Amino acid sequence: MRKPAALAALFPTARGDVLAATLTQPQKWWYLSELAQFLGMSPSSLQRELKALVDGGILETRREGPRAYFKADTRSPVFPELRGLIDKTAGVIPTLRTLLRSFEGRIVCAFMYGSEEHAQSDIDVLVVGDVGLADLTPTLRKAEARLGREVNVTSYSAAEFRRKTAAKDHFLSEVLRGPKQFVKGDQRDVDELIGKPRRSTASDFEAGAQ
Repeated sequence: MRKPAALAALFPTARGDVLAATLTQPQKWWYLSELAQFLGMSPSSLQRELKALVDGGILETRREGPRAYFKADTRSPVFPELRGLIDKTAGVIPTLRTLLRSFEGRIVCAFMYGSEEHAQSDIDVLVVGDVGLADLTPTLRKAEARLGREVNVTSYSAAEFRRKTAAKDHFLSEVLRGPKQFVKGDQRDVDELIGKPRRSTASDFEAGAQ
């Protein structure tokens, strides 16, 4: 599991990887060997970090026979801030953005749509570009493994996206009216795809005045 650069700068040891895994899936109890396998490390290399995080009240632990389990302590006063930090560095959008980077030249825009009710909700993603489900599926399986959540993707070519929006396709109309979090591109890319006039910005006026 590759640690995002910002997280590596803040937590250069294995502690950052442990935080990313446990706080991204805060309801999950991790068995030591399972967590080590997920992170690609040896169990012995994690024991000191886990003990420090438990002692600091950031993780909680329980035992079942000889096995020790660990999870994020959601009652910790620092949990909301740490969870926000992890979300911004190793959460859903950064993870999807990193994994979809291999399709950089083939995706016009991609966004997560709908609202996330809770940390176990499915993740719904819409992708527009020259890339289909067969191409995206292996990448999405990696995202599911890292985030511990199911990722559902709908993909359209640019031409198909334009055609369906022009025909006021019910599904796309609902998606486009709802909240969106962009993984690639922004709202202007969507507007250009469906033929809406490009919105002027301050930088546009400045450019025109020069």
